[in-house]
Amino acid sequence: MSSPLLLGLFCLLLGASPVFAVGAEDFDAANQQFTAGDFAAAAAGYEQILAARGPCAAVLYNLGNSYQRLGRIGPAILAYERARLLTPRDPDLLANLALARKAAAAFEEPARHPRLEAALTYLSRNELSWLVAGSALVLGGLALVGGVLRWPRPMLRQAAVVLACLTSLAMLAGGTVLYLRRGEASRGIVLPEAATLRLSPFEKAESLGTQGPGKIVHLGEKSGDFHYIEVPGVNLRGWLADKDVAAITPESPANEGKTP
Repeated sequence: MSSPLLLGLFCLLLGASPVFAVGAEDFDAANQQFTAGDFAAAAAGYEQILAARGPCAAVLYNLGNSYQRLGRIGPAILAYERARLLTPRDPDLLANLALARKAAAAFEEPARHPRLEAALTYLSRNELSWLVAGSALVLGGLALVGGVLRWPRPMLRQAAVVLACLTSLAMLAGGTVLYLRRGEASRGIVLPEAATLRLSPFEKAESLGTQGPGKIVHLGEKSGDFHYIEVPGVNLRGWLADKDVAAITPESPANEGKTP
């Protein structure tokens, strides 16, 4: 199997869009730069692939590794968090994310219900979407077949009813989890070493303090070149410059503050 197809299949399994358009040659070149110790060039290469081809967990993971080697912890955590949206169970990714957070002392706020949180985030949004769509297709198929054949045998009819119940539960569960995770689109990461939180959306506005790299914040409205943010766990709100924060969900409209 050719290298481009291998990478395309890998990104398909991890969740990417578009999948088969990912340039394997560009990916290999960036990997070679990383191996040679040119982490800045490697990071630039990975960023170009993502900008041209869309999110891919393998590229985001390597991008995070490059930024971590450069000591740019904020962008590293952003890349890891974006990869985690696609591969929430990857042990290497989770280990590197934990190391980056430890280095930045930017730990996530403890979940109020850890087991529930773990269950809600066990599947990626792509996997949940496939679950809901697949369940809907199965239900539609059962309805179509049942309408044509009318299930002449009682055993088949019972099996169809059981399958319909299970797929309905799966679709309901998947849809509920997606709804409960709707707030993910508003989560952002602080990028620089010291991002100044301001009272109003102006460069010369009063400072409310600084936020360290890798800190998770909640993104609110946008005004000019600033975003209104809330810092979880503390009663702190204010405005951060777009260049100092980026949304974890790349498709989010708030993702106008690009990784510097």
